[in-house]
Amino acid sequence: MSDVRRSLPQDFRPVTTSAEPSRRYASGGLSTWWRQIARGLGGFSVTVAVTAAVAYASLHPGGISNVPPHQASTWLGVASAAPIAPQTATPPGITVTGESAVTVQPDVAYLTMGIRTEARTAREATDLNATQANAVIDALKRAGVPVGGIRTSGLSLNPIFTPRPPNDNRPPAISSYEAINQVSVTIDDSTRAGEIYDAAVNAGANSAGNLRFGVRNERDVTRQALEQAASDARGKADAIASGLGIKVTGVAMASDDGGGIVRPETSDMVAPRALAASAGPPTPVQSGELTFRGRVRVTFGTSN
Repeated sequence: MSDVRRSLPQDFRPVTTSAEPSRRYASGGLSTWWRQIARGLGGFSVTVAVTAAVAYASLHPGGISNVPPHQASTWLGVASAAPIAPQTATPPGITVTGESAVTVQPDVAYLTMGIRTEARTAREATDLNATQANAVIDALKRAGVPVGGIRTSGLSLNPIFTPRPPNDNRPPAISSYEAINQVSVTIDDSTRAGEIYDAAVNAGANSAGNLRFGVRNERDVTRQALEQAASDARGKADAIASGLGIKVTGVAMASDDGGGIVRPETSDMVAPRALAASAGPPTPVQSGELTFRGRVRVTFGTSN
């Protein structure tokens, strides 16, 4: 900015006497002062210089004639170092949510059965439970369940206390112990769920059981649901664009917005104590259908 100062006319000098506070520069006025600055900038930017002059004038009511040389150069330097960035308009677009539902027939079942035994001592309860649980596992194997499809999912041993009268403050007394062994079974053919259940009950399973259904290729079905949801989103965007008189040009952004498998309520099955194989009809089990839902959120670019 020293070049700018050197380009000012010789008669453009500060007046240091206090007798003329309103004219600190003996210049030819604003137009002469401005022409000299613009010439000193070598045609850099008339707009930048004007912006600097106007900004400083708004902060100093005395006018441009009261600008000291070092402040004038500072303002011009700040203005030239901070150009105004152009504002970019938000690109046009349509944001929609696509949804889908894929229904499939279950091909696998998951069954959990419990073996509960009670005895006077913990050891007796545990031994009795082990014998009965082994009988259930052997029955499952004979029914065609592979070893890899049988898993112990829980073991517990709990004391059973003798009830006391309300006013009896004595410590509770243990009357017996109960042992519980839970076995989870994966049934590759879901249509055999009732048959496998009966086999476990007949062998000694006597605690609450849990049954749910699923599919082996769950990932493939989930992807199919997402593809259909994306197609639904495109259809919605095309319909909106048609109503607005514009066109869809492409995808600006897309994301998975939730979904997944919708399972029916879990079936809890209470098994009675061991029954003979001919004690009654087979347990009916209906697998029904499973629904996989897809949901995506997509922003489409548009044009007129």
